[in-house]
Amino acid sequence: MASRARRRDLIPDGEQITAVLSDPKIVQGRFGRQLEAKVRVKHGQYRGTEFPAWFSFSKDKDTEEEYILIGGPLWDVLGMVEPNLDEVLGDDDLTEKKYQQFLKDTTKKLDGLEIQARVGVKTAKDNPEKKRNFLEPGTVGQARDPEELTANL
Repeated sequence: MASRARRRDLIPDGEQITAVLSDPKIVQGRFGRQLEAKVRVKHGQYRGTEFPAWFSFSKDKDTEEEYILIGGPLWDVLGMVEPNLDEVLGDDDLTEKKYQQFLKDTTKKLDGLEIQARVGVKTAKDNPEKKRNFLEPGTVGQARDPEELTANL
Protein backbone atom coordinates (compact mmCIF):
# COMPACT_ATOMS: atom_id res chain seq x y z
CA MET A 1 0.00 0.00 0.00
CA ALA A 2 1.37 3.41 -0.97
CA SER A 3 1.77 6.22 1.50
CA ARG A 4 -1.17 8.58 1.74
CA ALA A 5 1.16 11.51 2.36
CA ARG A 6 2.98 12.98 -0.61
CA ARG A 7 5.38 15.84 -0.98
CA ARG A 8 4.74 18.29 -3.78
CA ASP A 9 7.53 18.05 -6.34
CA LEU A 10 9.47 21.24 -6.93
CA ILE A 11 10.80 21.44 -10.46
CA PRO A 12 14.37 22.85 -10.50
CA ASP A 13 14.97 26.41 -11.67
CA GLY A 14 15.45 26.69 -15.45
CA GLU A 15 13.95 23.30 -16.31
CA GLN A 16 12.18 23.16 -19.71
CA ILE A 17 8.74 21.52 -19.53
CA THR A 18 5.86 20.50 -21.76
CA ALA A 19 2.61 20.94 -19.88
CA VAL A 20 -1.15 21.28 -20.20
CA LEU A 21 -3.14 24.26 -18.90
CA SER A 22 -6.38 23.45 -17.10
CA ASP A 23 -9.11 25.23 -15.16
CA PRO A 24 -8.33 28.70 -16.56
CA LYS A 25 -10.33 31.51 -14.98
CA ILE A 26 -10.22 35.24 -14.35
CA VAL A 27 -9.72 35.94 -10.64
CA GLN A 28 -9.29 38.97 -8.41
CA GLY A 29 -6.05 38.35 -6.54
CA ARG A 30 -3.78 40.07 -4.12
CA PHE A 31 -2.11 41.82 -7.07
CA GLY A 32 -5.29 42.81 -8.93
CA ARG A 33 -7.15 40.98 -11.65
CA GLN A 34 -5.36 37.96 -13.10
CA LEU A 35 -5.86 34.96 -15.31
CA GLU A 36 -5.18 31.83 -13.24
CA ALA A 37 -4.57 28.34 -14.63
CA LYS A 38 -3.23 25.05 -13.37
CA VAL A 39 -0.08 23.79 -15.10
CA ARG A 40 0.34 20.00 -15.25
CA VAL A 41 3.62 18.64 -16.62
CA LYS A 42 2.89 16.16 -19.40
CA HIS A 43 6.26 14.53 -20.17
CA GLY A 44 9.60 13.72 -18.62
CA GLN A 45 10.92 13.32 -15.12
CA TYR A 46 8.38 15.72 -13.57
CA ARG A 47 5.35 14.28 -15.36
CA GLY A 48 2.21 14.78 -13.28
CA THR A 49 3.60 17.68 -11.25
CA GLU A 50 1.05 20.50 -10.95
CA PHE A 51 1.37 24.11 -9.92
CA PRO A 52 -0.70 27.27 -10.40
CA ALA A 53 0.24 30.02 -12.85
CA TRP A 54 -1.01 33.61 -12.86
CA PHE A 55 -0.98 36.09 -15.73
CA SER A 56 -1.64 39.67 -14.61
CA PHE A 57 -3.60 42.45 -16.23
CA SER A 58 -1.87 45.82 -16.23
CA LYS A 59 -3.43 48.96 -14.78
CA ASP A 60 -2.92 52.59 -15.78
CA LYS A 61 -1.60 54.45 -12.73
CA ASP A 62 -3.48 57.66 -13.56
CA THR A 63 -6.85 56.40 -14.78
CA GLU A 64 -6.94 52.97 -13.03
CA GLU A 65 -8.01 51.56 -16.42
CA GLU A 66 -7.18 47.90 -17.00
CA TYR A 67 -5.24 46.90 -20.11
CA ILE A 68 -3.27 43.99 -21.51
CA LEU A 69 0.39 44.83 -22.12
CA ILE A 70 1.43 43.97 -25.68
CA GLY A 71 4.19 41.39 -25.48
CA GLY A 72 3.56 40.68 -21.79
CA PRO A 73 2.88 37.21 -20.36
CA LEU A 74 -0.93 37.64 -20.47
CA TRP A 75 -0.74 38.85 -24.08
CA ASP A 76 1.42 35.85 -25.02
CA VAL A 77 -0.86 33.24 -23.46
CA LEU A 78 -4.09 34.74 -24.86
CA GLY A 79 -2.45 35.07 -28.28
CA MET A 80 -1.89 31.30 -28.42
CA VAL A 81 -5.65 30.73 -28.70
CA GLU A 82 -6.75 34.04 -30.25
CA PRO A 83 -4.75 34.86 -33.41
CA ASN A 84 -6.56 38.22 -33.88
CA LEU A 85 -5.83 39.47 -30.37
CA ASP A 86 -4.35 42.78 -31.49
CA GLU A 87 -7.29 43.50 -33.81
CA VAL A 88 -9.91 42.74 -31.18
CA LEU A 89 -8.27 44.68 -28.34
CA GLY A 90 -7.27 47.54 -30.65
CA ASP A 91 -10.86 48.06 -31.84
CA ASP A 92 -12.02 51.54 -30.77
CA ASP A 93 -15.64 50.36 -30.82
CA LEU A 94 -15.03 47.53 -28.31
CA THR A 95 -17.46 48.10 -25.45
CA GLU A 96 -16.73 47.03 -21.86
CA LYS A 97 -19.39 44.32 -22.14
CA LYS A 98 -17.86 42.92 -25.35
CA TYR A 99 -14.36 43.14 -23.83
CA GLN A 100 -15.42 41.11 -20.78
CA GLN A 101 -17.20 38.55 -22.98
CA PHE A 102 -14.13 38.29 -25.23
CA LEU A 103 -11.93 37.65 -22.17
CA LYS A 104 -14.33 35.01 -20.85
CA ASP A 105 -14.50 33.19 -24.20
CA THR A 106 -10.75 33.38 -24.83
CA THR A 107 -9.95 32.16 -21.31
CA LYS A 108 -12.15 29.08 -21.86
CA LYS A 109 -10.13 28.25 -25.00
CA LEU A 110 -6.99 27.88 -22.86
CA ASP A 111 -8.38 24.77 -21.13
CA GLY A 112 -6.39 21.79 -22.41
CA LEU A 113 -3.82 23.89 -24.27
CA GLU A 114 -0.43 22.18 -24.44
CA ILE A 115 2.46 24.56 -23.80
CA GLN A 116 6.23 24.55 -23.53
CA ALA A 117 7.95 26.81 -21.04
CA ARG A 118 10.87 27.21 -18.71
CA VAL A 119 10.12 26.93 -15.00
CA GLY A 120 11.48 29.13 -12.24
CA VAL A 121 11.41 28.82 -8.45
CA LYS A 122 10.08 31.61 -6.20
CA THR A 123 10.76 31.82 -2.50
CA ALA A 124 8.27 33.46 -0.15
CA LYS A 125 9.72 36.68 1.35
CA ASP A 126 8.29 35.97 4.79
CA ASN A 127 9.20 32.25 4.80
CA PRO A 128 12.40 31.21 2.94
CA GLU A 129 11.46 27.54 3.38
CA LYS A 130 8.28 28.01 1.33
CA LYS A 131 9.01 27.70 -2.40
CA ARG A 132 6.84 27.30 -5.48
CA ASN A 133 7.24 26.98 -9.23
CA PHE A 134 6.21 29.57 -11.80
CA LEU A 135 6.40 29.90 -15.58
CA GLU A 136 9.23 32.23 -16.56
CA PRO A 137 7.89 35.20 -18.55
CA GLY A 138 8.93 35.21 -22.19
CA THR A 139 9.43 31.44 -22.33
CA VAL A 140 5.80 30.30 -22.62
CA GLY A 141 4.72 29.10 -26.05
CA GLN A 142 2.49 26.58 -27.70
CA ALA A 143 3.96 23.05 -27.59
CA ARG A 144 5.31 21.62 -30.80
CA ASP A 145 5.83 18.02 -31.75
CA PRO A 146 9.61 17.31 -31.80
CA GLU A 147 9.21 15.18 -34.96
CA GLU A 148 7.47 18.09 -36.70
CA LEU A 149 10.35 20.43 -35.80
CA THR A 150 13.07 18.12 -37.13
CA ALA A 151 11.09 17.41 -40.32
CA ASN A 152 11.20 21.11 -41.21
CA LEU A 153 15.02 21.38 -41.00
